[in-house]
Amino acid sequence: MEVTSREILPDEQIIERFMNFLLNFTILDEEGKDFYKYREEILQIIADETRRSIVVDFPDLALFDQELADNLLKTPLKVINLFNVAFRRSIKLLQEDISEDTLRKYRVRIKNIGKPISIRELHRAENLGKIINFKGIVVKAIKIKPILRRAMFRCLVCGFNFPLEFEDEFQKPTVCLNPTCDNNNPNRFEMMKESLEYEEYQELTIQELPEELPPGQLPQGVVTVVRGDLTSKVRPGDRVTVYGVVKTFPERGLRAGKKPLFDIVIETLYIDSESGELEEIELTEEEKDIIESLKNSEDLENKIYQSIAPSIYGYERIKKAIAALLFGGVPKVLPDGTKIRGTINILLIGDPGTGKSQLLKYVAQISPRALYTSGRGSSAAGLTAAVVKSDDGWALEAGVLVLADKGIACIDEFDKMSRDDRRALHEAMEQQSISIAKAGIVATLNARTSILAAANPKFGRYLPERNLAENLDLPPTILSRFDLIFVLVDIPKKEEDYKMASHILGLHTRDIRPEPPFSPEFLKKYILYAKEHVFPKLTKEAAKKILDFYMKMRAMSKEESEESLGMSPVAITARQLEALVRLTEARARMLLKEEADESDADFAIELMTYSLSQVGRDPESGHIDIGIVSTGVSSSKRARYLQVMDILRELESEYPDGVPIKRIIEEAKQKKISEDFVIEVLNREKNKGNVYEPRPGKYKSVSY
Repeated sequence: MEVTSREILPDEQIIERFMNFLLNFTILDEEGKDFYKYREEILQIIADETRRSIVVDFPDLALFDQELADNLLKTPLKVINLFNVAFRRSIKLLQEDISEDTLRKYRVRIKNIGKPISIRELHRAENLGKIINFKGIVVKAIKIKPILRRAMFRCLVCGFNFPLEFEDEFQKPTVCLNPTCDNNNPNRFEMMKESLEYEEYQELTIQELPEELPPGQLPQGVVTVVRGDLTSKVRPGDRVTVYGVVKTFPERGLRAGKKPLFDIVIETLYIDSESGELEEIELTEEEKDIIESLKNSEDLENKIYQSIAPSIYGYERIKKAIAALLFGGVPKVLPDGTKIRGTINILLIGDPGTGKSQLLKYVAQISPRALYTSGRGSSAAGLTAAVVKSDDGWALEAGVLVLADKGIACIDEFDKMSRDDRRALHEAMEQQSISIAKAGIVATLNARTSILAAANPKFGRYLPERNLAENLDLPPTILSRFDLIFVLVDIPKKEEDYKMASHILGLHTRDIRPEPPFSPEFLKKYILYAKEHVFPKLTKEAAKKILDFYMKMRAMSKEESEESLGMSPVAITARQLEALVRLTEARARMLLKEEADESDADFAIELMTYSLSQVGRDPESGHIDIGIVSTGVSSSKRARYLQVMDILRELESEYPDGVPIKRIIEEAKQKKISEDFVIEVLNREKNKGNVYEPRPGKYKSVSY
């Protein structure tokens, strides 16, 4: 925005002209009549004691008085202070009985002003002292502190009292304002503590948006200062647009022979929070029309699947699930305030070299908002939020799940994370929030984030003859929070191996150039449009189909018997039922449908059945048992475990000094329980402190 070469107006003229703007600027209302936009706003501010500022749209000011707008751009900080005076006089004009102390709290905020630039360009010399606007994400917020804005001083020579206002630095008066007094000694003035006036002060660190970060570079941030009613308006993780003035301050005291280096800080005129909405990518009307036109096309679904990681061969069902994750279900808030998440979480477990990391990287590229991280290099604080020590006290810093709010967090090497770090994910994955209570800071941050995680089996390769808990070094509490879990097994198959090898070699020889039906840029915009404009509702027919599937799976639980000690395997729980609804809504949203019908329910059932058959099937009994995922132990194994403990307790009456292990093994063999399993149970219970060895080879249970 260029500033024309007009003269600087006198202070009083600026005040009068801005008052004229506030009181007389009009727009046409719905009936075509003149509406005094800012005068009505002032009347509302007077009536509402909680409001302390008026937000002026800069294009309105430029339209009403171009010369006044030019003066604001030339000397912003000075003119803003004059605007504050004009605003206060306008309030006084409309309400004469308002006190001066109350008037001094009112400020003018300016929005839609300044040259839009990136955070990396803020330090350029041509931007210093100018009004700019930039977009970013709040990563750090120090606690709010009062800053002294006005104080009364008494001259110790003549006793005269006079006020002094401050900007950023405290200063003592250097001369007495009493014309008859010649006191010019700063040490001969006394500050009157009963007449101090404060204002809220907060510093925010705004960082570049992850999707705008140049490849291979560290994100840059800038400190912005917010005052008054702008404090507490945003919190870490929020995406914001900041309108402000670039101010400089020396890195250290200016001394002869030292480099006069300066740093920058943004004095905020107005901060507009996007509240986590996906507004970074702007869709043109033409692009919206193109997306709308695809709504009823026959091959739309396949085109979306084919556009997801086309360079990776196969994995049709997994790509379908990833497509559902990209679009997501519809979040709901029930009348009692209970929130039901719409995000979908997926875990990929696979042998090395099966393309898990490539899938994650591709999703991070095509999602409108996504962050990629590795479990090996991520801590609990880095994933959720951290309370860090700063020069001004403790501050809150946002982690990956907060920064990816309403997006996707792609976490590779999920199994390499420490146990404590994984615990931090529990709340985020189900409750969609991050709670912090450290160093006196108590806060809850939004983490409405889908998680796409990849992990390696703990034995190097996935062993089909063992269940999920034995193959994966992850606690059941985390596993149960994933809607879908897929296993990528590298099994030699002649035909499949030939096709995959030909595909990979074709990519290297350039014989195969996979061109997706939708480019990554278009697919990103398509996902954005669907998330913002499509909110499908579940039809009764689809709900019935899901209910029938749920009841059928529940009925698969085998009859309770003596052998199983009443522990029949549970094939599916209410958690999977909610996942089915989310998947159904995601497919409907993917196809831009207003209602999720039976075909969408079939899609969800297909993916759930495939996932359960891979990770929920008990290798011993062949039954689907969701307990393998939710508790880490199948019902058949739990029954045998309890049988071994019952054998030990029954034999203790015969062997008061301890039951010989050979005797326990003999009894167990009669119930078809292997010797290895008996030893495993005894060792595990011994480690827990429930069993002990009074003598080597003899066991007793601990009685309480």
